[in-house]
Amino acid sequence: MGAKKRDGGDEEEQAIEEDRPHIPTVASSAKGIIFLRKLAHLFRTGTYSISQKTETKVIMDGVNLQFKSGKMYLVLGQPGCGKSTLLKIIANNLRQDKDHVVGGTVSINNVEKSHKPLCWTNLVSYIDQIDRLHSLLTVKETCDFAFQCRLSTHMRATMPADDPDVRKLVEKLDAEDWTVMKVLDAMGLTRVKDTFVGDDSKVRGVSGGERKRVTVSEMSCIGAPVQCLDEMSTGLDAATTFDIVRLLGETCRVADTIKVVSLLQPPPETVALFDELILLDKGKIIYSGPVVEVVDHFENMGYKLPDRMDPADWLQDLPTKDGADFLVDKNQTHLSTEEFVQKFMASGKGEALREQLQAPWMGNLEPIEGKEYTQRYNNSWFKSMRIAFRRELLLWWRDKYQLYARIIQDFLMGIIVGTVFWQSHANPQTVLGVLFQSLFFISLGAMLKVAPQIDVRGVFYKQQDANFYPTGAFVMGRSLAALPTSVIDAVVYGTIIYWFVGLAHNEGATVGNYFMFLLLVLVTAYCAGLAFSIFSATVKDRPSAQAYLSIAVVVMVLFSGFTVQPDVIPNYWIWVYWINMFAWMLRALVVNEYQSGKYSEPISTDPYVEEGESILVRFGFTLADGEPFGYVWTWYGIIFSVGFCLISVLASIVFLNRIRHATGLSLAAHVQEEDEGFDNEEETIEFPFPQANLTFKDIHYTVTASTSDEKLELLKGIDGYIQAGKMTALMGSSGAGKTTLMDVLALRKSSGEIEGEVCLNGHLQESDSFRRCAGYVEQFDTQSPQLTIRETVT
Repeated sequence: MGAKKRDGGDEEEQAIEEDRPHIPTVASSAKGIIFLRKLAHLFRTGTYSISQKTETKVIMDGVNLQFKSGKMYLVLGQPGCGKSTLLKIIANNLRQDKDHVVGGTVSINNVEKSHKPLCWTNLVSYIDQIDRLHSLLTVKETCDFAFQCRLSTHMRATMPADDPDVRKLVEKLDAEDWTVMKVLDAMGLTRVKDTFVGDDSKVRGVSGGERKRVTVSEMSCIGAPVQCLDEMSTGLDAATTFDIVRLLGETCRVADTIKVVSLLQPPPETVALFDELILLDKGKIIYSGPVVEVVDHFENMGYKLPDRMDPADWLQDLPTKDGADFLVDKNQTHLSTEEFVQKFMASGKGEALREQLQAPWMGNLEPIEGKEYTQRYNNSWFKSMRIAFRRELLLWWRDKYQLYARIIQDFLMGIIVGTVFWQSHANPQTVLGVLFQSLFFISLGAMLKVAPQIDVRGVFYKQQDANFYPTGAFVMGRSLAALPTSVIDAVVYGTIIYWFVGLAHNEGATVGNYFMFLLLVLVTAYCAGLAFSIFSATVKDRPSAQAYLSIAVVVMVLFSGFTVQPDVIPNYWIWVYWINMFAWMLRALVVNEYQSGKYSEPISTDPYVEEGESILVRFGFTLADGEPFGYVWTWYGIIFSVGFCLISVLASIVFLNRIRHATGLSLAAHVQEEDEGFDNEEETIEFPFPQANLTFKDIHYTVTASTSDEKLELLKGIDGYIQAGKMTALMGSSGAGKTTLMDVLALRKSSGEIEGEVCLNGHLQESDSFRRCAGYVEQFDTQSPQLTIRETVT
């Protein structure tokens, strides 16, 4: 198998408004304010559109490459040179619209990515430089989920399915999770296979380096013949990077696949593991060929690799202005990027590449077949839904803090509201208020589901791009997994409210009214959660979601029939009342109470009107002819809410397919780089710093395993000292305990058992004073994304 890329290019059209500030502000970002600015411009000049200057930014330009099976390729270059763009073009994972144009062709075995029925994203996998993983899944569960979604079994199309020996072998491999365990063993993750992946804030899990290996392992379990890894060494130490690259090379040659890896400043021993090297600068190829020949290629141009410099650092600096320092002849003019490209294309390697691209394909043209490559999703829709449902239900069960908090919240609010309105069923106004407050509280609880869904949206995007499951199967599985939370709301909160307030259950009413009440509360909680989930698919971030959700809740409350009686709502707004799920459920609860049979006695002023009907008429719960709603309207409310749930699910599917919000981007992408001059004059200021010597003795740190009660000792009797005036390096392989030790010393651990003695200048560590005199730079950046650098540090 081989891959070709011809004349690849990526152009981005940028419309830049005049006098636009570099950092987005409220005035420059709010659509309403932008509209007012354009309207004012219309009155001033008679033209609606504000004058704009359009620039075309070329990210990739004229890239021609050929990849051969069984080889591993290293992509090098300065940050911003186009490494990630190149890998995304190969993986067909790059945004394309009228402002982002991708040209050229990419083919595998002379078959282009547009060829039907070939599914390109099943042939080429893309591993992002940002780890997007579910923190509450273990390492093995994460990889097993990927395997179940994309392969599901070790049986392949080339195997004789009717052979009993083959079937027995496949069943054995499936039972042992052979592929998953082999990948974990290759990546050195067997020891932590039952440990949570964790995150940077709430869930304790594997180390940062191990988390990166989990990302690589997850996408290695799907069996793609071409794999693009974008800066997979981020967060890894040199030894771990070397081990992973070595294992990637071994699997590449054994499975006869293609690995394209971009790295930033890899050490020499890691570079030597690759077969070929691709050097990029400003979106252009300035070298493509064997790793062992790259130094000679540039030295023949008059450059010299310094004795004490790594080849990767030297190659990345060559195209920059600092590359002039490497010229043997200082009178020689430093080559520009275009000149480097011309030199390469004029060399033997460039000529050979041009001939290979122009000549007919001479490699192994084995047909690409098998449903794993021609069928977008390996599993049926219902099987994908079951897999997604099991995972989402497991995540819900694993989030114990959220689960316990929900139960306590329902219990406490039920006790508080129930005791405030204790046995107040005789007052219709109070009962109506209790029913409304119950729906309002349940709806507010459903709002809390939106923020976690936004947090893990990046995981969905990654798995959607990798064809793990259809979007509809994921949304349906997530929706079904949300049902237990609604059941807890109904049973805990609904039961307490019903009996404390004394709602209808006797004197003509039956226990059926109680169960109908629970059903209505359950449907409300479930339907509100699904409706609010639409915002997690459409809005950009948490603050935006909170704003839009607040507006939605206000509208629901205003047109619920409680704040304003239905018979008082103006005709031009009454349609909102009739499409409002909140209003349908409040009407159903009121009808369930006052048409229960408990209020069947006639009123004193009219013997033909029952007390319950009179109450419904008084509060406006009537039909157009003035007749009160009958008990059948409780079922109408349930039917309407079920339909509303289906519409919400369909809307979430459509929006998740059509709307894609960027995740993990930096504000710096919107800031134009400027060269600023600084005075070279040095100013010396002396600050009096008190000396501090830190010592620690016999430090032990023990935690409970993620999925069992087993005790794990992460630090085992650590002794050491850090002397004032000296910089101490804490070294060790990924997962050795470096971050754990620093967290313990810096008082950042809030769980587990810590033993030992920490002293500062001979005095035992005291929390308040130590935090005042110590600073701690954590492994992962935690910054406010909307602040500039200066605003952050000041």
